[in-house]
Amino acid sequence: MHKIASVILSLMLAGCVQTAEITTPFHEPDYAYALQPGTAEVSGQAFLRRNDGVVVYGAGGIVLLIPSTPYTREISSRGTAAPVSFTNFDERLAKYVKRAQADGEGRFKFSGVPDGEYIASASVTWMAGRYRQGGEINKTIVIEDGKSVDVILTR
Repeated sequence: MHKIASVILSLMLAGCVQTAEITTPFHEPDYAYALQPGTAEVSGQAFLRRNDGVVVYGAGGIVLLIPSTPYTREISSRGTAAPVSFTNFDERLAKYVKRAQADGEGRFKFSGVPDGEYIASASVTWMAGRYRQGGEINKTIVIEDGKSVDVILTR
């Protein structure tokens, strides 16, 4: 009986994460702008509102600032409700992504951001009983002429 319960639990957990393949090729020259020196600041706040009206902040979560390219736009378009594991994710992307930690109210800041198009991404989740609620929040932003941007990450 214990073996059967273990198998069922494993199958249920495996269903929680989708797997997918990225069809757009990773083209490294598309990311060159992200490594240039910059003067802009990207600041903002990540939060979601539950169905009962309570606001849940991305407190302590990691916020990403990802160069927006055909490759990263495909990844961010794959949905935000369920986690996705990409079978062919290109690890070279990591060196172009900026990371910040949100404070207790979900506020974050990136300094020295060069001009270009980016995807700001955060995860805001909570538990409702045994079920994970919330998910990923992505928003495309554009930095022009070194001007700073304030972004609200919510749905």
